[in-house]
Amino acid sequence: MRFAVVIPFYQRDSGILSRALTSVFQQELPAEASLQVFIVDDSSPTPAAAEVELLPEVQRARVTLMRQPNGGPGAARNTGLDAVAEGGFDYVAFLDSDDFWAKDHLAEALALLERGHDFYFCDHLRTEDDITYFNRTERLRILRELRSEGVTVIDADLPILAFDRRTLTSAYVETYLSQTSTIVVRQGFVQDLRFDTRLRNAGEDHMFWISLVMAGARTVVSWKCNVFCGQGVNIYFDAFDWTSTKVVDRIGYMLMFFQMVGRSFDLEPEDRATLGGMIRRYRRAYSYLFLRALLQRKKPSFDLMWKLAIGDPALLPAMPWRFLSVLPNREAESKSW
Repeated sequence: MRFAVVIPFYQRDSGILSRALTSVFQQELPAEASLQVFIVDDSSPTPAAAEVELLPEVQRARVTLMRQPNGGPGAARNTGLDAVAEGGFDYVAFLDSDDFWAKDHLAEALALLERGHDFYFCDHLRTEDDITYFNRTERLRILRELRSEGVTVIDADLPILAFDRRTLTSAYVETYLSQTSTIVVRQGFVQDLRFDTRLRNAGEDHMFWISLVMAGARTVVSWKCNVFCGQGVNIYFDAFDWTSTKVVDRIGYMLMFFQMVGRSFDLEPEDRATLGGMIRRYRRAYSYLFLRALLQRKKPSFDLMWKLAIGDPALLPAMPWRFLSVLPNREAESKSW
């Protein structure tokens, strides 16, 4: 089995990529498995080449390094996928440059994928947290206990569960389930699929995973924590500062994401109702935060605002009303943003 590992790279501090690569080359794979690493330097302030040069020669030979003008994580992953498409790989694993894997991450993914699945992800832990993502996310706690027609139990104790498209689509519409560095997917499913670069600051990976499920990828999920997320440059998490206009853009891209999901996929009525609620929530959030920024004499992205308005003509006229309706309960409402 041949693995391709795609790593987008944009960091300010040295040593972060080295940690990620150490975890890749420490993978305890079966003898018949091999891997090639594709690093896409997205015009990083700290060049990836400096850390790749530190690798032993045998490892350096298994790294393909590319550099491109800055386009964001989705564009960098697409460059990696373009290179992977020409290599005849069996599986593609994604790893963000500030994250790292447990030694058995790929081996355990491979064992499950070889049983007839196409799309694998597992639990993860942020290094500053004391509880894993699956354990603090309500929808994943519900999925863990779900025993319905659309669920196949592979390991009841861990657990490891396989889900049908209907079950997983509903969960994905409501919640972000799978952190990018936990994903391993059969290469045939991403031969032509690419990340949507319009969603530069948020939602591009979420859209990609929904596309996989809707394309029929048979999905298996492990509740074992095999991935650890470090602290580096992160477009999404860097945009949670309520004093910065970055938060306005993050909310705007989330609104764009949910609108694109509604236009792109044939959803069940229940899922479309859930999606409608998410769109209403993020319209209110964006309207409040955009006008708040203007009142504070800050400058959010007008380019993003016009893109949203083109797809949602009623957005701008209703902004003042939504701003005023959020204002009295802004602290309580903002917890869902």
